[in-house]
Amino acid sequence: MQYSIKKNWLAAFDMMTKHPVIMLPFVFIAFLEALSLEIIFFSARSPISAVSGPVIKKFFGEGFLHYPADLMLLPRTFHFAQVLIYILAGVLLTAVSVDIFRNIKEGHAIKAKVLRNRALKRYASFFIYGVAAIALMSLNQRAGVFLYVKSAGFIADRIAGLPDFIYSGALLSMHFLMNVILQVFLVLTIPVIVLKNKSFLPAVFQSISLGLRNFFKIFVIILLPHLIYLPIIALRMNPAKLVDNSFPEMTALITMATILIAPFLDCFIITCAAQFLSDKQEAEEKTI
Repeated sequence: MQYSIKKNWLAAFDMMTKHPVIMLPFVFIAFLEALSLEIIFFSARSPISAVSGPVIKKFFGEGFLHYPADLMLLPRTFHFAQVLIYILAGVLLTAVSVDIFRNIKEGHAIKAKVLRNRALKRYASFFIYGVAAIALMSLNQRAGVFLYVKSAGFIADRIAGLPDFIYSGALLSMHFLMNVILQVFLVLTIPVIVLKNKSFLPAVFQSISLGLRNFFKIFVIILLPHLIYLPIIALRMNPAKLVDNSFPEMTALITMATILIAPFLDCFIITCAAQFLSDKQEAEEKTI
């Protein structure tokens, strides 16, 4: 039976507009990220510098304690904060959103205490998945850079004088596509844990299996929302160049823009994934 990607998108969008509570966990993630961004933004200023100053000096150099170099460092340090938030709270809150999706689909009341307790019971699985997902994304990024260097060197030996924007565009495209491809195999893990009551390893294996069997469908489903991130990713690739072409605070503004749109896009992606898994379950039940 042919699966309608358009219906998947419409169902997810309808769920989010009619039941905006499903976005609340992602709004809380955005709050944590915005708070961390504010702390990082003022990390080179008193009184926060009393704690952050020695750390920045040790790992990055004294020059990054002063304006505007401190703002060029902001995207990198914010990335570390994002990773920490994702592992400790982001995965858990994403699971809460999927649980809200299930309650809405089944017509059950949404009770914060019940959602919290159910998520905390599986916290170990979510935490391990968060660590594994970050590790895989890091390896995926390094693999992308390696492939880019090899292919760019091969092309440069044969075609001389290509402008720099061709190479930077190729690197951005490779990084973006490899990230989306990795997500095809990972995105269903949390929905499987929540909707099918699986532990970490069975959920990962099922997510990978579904990704292999439905690669094109899942790829297209998650590609659209990821494309909205693409201009921001392009702007954040080279903070030094961004500062040179605008003003130092632009790095913070771009990062804040990412935080503001993330609750909608991340919620849409995970709702699409949960909807896909739900549709597959319903189709399987009908064939029995």
